[in-house]
Amino acid sequence: MTRVVDSSGWIEYLADGPLAAAFAPYLAPPEDVLTPAAVLYDVYRWARREGGDAPAMEAVAQLEQTRLVPADHIVAITAADLSIDHGLAAADALIYATARLEGCELVTADTDLRGLPGVTLIEADD
Repeated sequence: MTRVVDSSGWIEYLADGPLAAAFAPYLAPPEDVLTPAAVLYDVYRWARREGGDAPAMEAVAQLEQTRLVPADHIVAITAADLSIDHGLAAADALIYATARLEGCELVTADTDLRGLPGVTLIEADD
């Protein structure tokens, strides 16, 4: 089943954080994962800030194994509507809009998305 793993999941996985093992099954196989442009931005920014250019490019290489999904005008308008309707920040709305438009599950550790249709929330108690 195709899914979107948001920035929080990728960062947990790449940093071997406490939720890394919970996200691992959702990241395999990579051809079943869609990566919105906003996720690529967030993960690259995090990796470069935390480790520099080489780790940032290693993170990008992993995300490039998935299907990268650009943000077009349809994603932008849908994200704006979702932001208004659910009180989401711009990045969360762009990621959620991509998942909804692609008809797939969004897997996240971001509690701002709790309870939204099509969202699987990974928490420390899971």
